[in-house]
Amino acid sequence: MKKSTKTLATIDLENYIPVFDEKNDIYVDKCPYKPYQRNCRQYSCNCRAGATFLNNAQYKQHIKTKTHRDYIKNYKKYNKEIYERDETIKNLNVELELTKRKMNRYKTIVDNITNEVDDLVFQDC
Repeated sequence: MKKSTKTLATIDLENYIPVFDEKNDIYVDKCPYKPYQRNCRQYSCNCRAGATFLNNAQYKQHIKTKTHRDYIKNYKKYNKEIYERDETIKNLNVELELTKRKMNRYKTIVDNITNEVDDLVFQDC
């Protein structure tokens, strides 16, 4: 008698991110699928909870919804905290690197002075 083992399939959802149009300073939708593509990756959209699409047809249907259009229109406003967080992380990383360099410079100075003191102490003996 065989036992059937059931395993859950894991579904990796990639987050859909609209493309920034530098000329008009707005975000626009760009289809992540190639025409007639098979084995498409499933995307989730942050415009509302549970919004996903799996192929080109579902994508085209999704971007026509009022919720998604409003989300794209106000994308900067909705993601302002993310941009501020990324900027803060970048600034803190720069500050950390400068502090590390300064600490290494001071460590070298202290090591040199310690060596000079040791040399003076041993000369006196």
